[in-house]
Amino acid sequence: MTPVVRIINSICSKAKQHRSFKVLLEELSAEYRDLLLHTDIRWRSRGRILLRFLSPLSEIKDFMKSRDEDTSMLEDTAWLLDLAFLTDITGKLNNLNRALQGKGKTVADMISALNAFKAQMNIFSAHLQRKKVLHFPLCRWC
Repeated sequence: MTPVVRIINSICSKAKQHRSFKVLLEELSAEYRDLLLHTDIRWRSRGRILLRFLSPLSEIKDFMKSRDEDTSMLEDTAWLLDLAFLTDITGKLNNLNRALQGKGKTVADMISALNAFKAQMNIFSAHLQRKKVLHFPLCRWC
């Protein structure tokens, strides 16, 4: 997470650079029009930050190259795979968190959600041991 935060903050902290990056995203019709400036955020938001970083990754690389910044990490397949896995697993944890919250949730509902999550983790673990990333869409992208 630290390298992602460093890159996001380096792009967003300087007004002129941030405006240039936003213009680039708009010109390329990127899914997101901006990066979220990272501060010490709650862990639930980190998944969204990571996803908003991965979506325009090629645009981020191009922008950093145009500014003669080091992009070696963004071209490292192993690092990108780790980042994609972190993003996917954080999304799954966010889904569990939402399943455990809300009015009218009983202890039985929460236990059921936890047991389902544990079963999913066992399936995911078995698939990952066989190098199958079916349940991790961003890992398939790498």
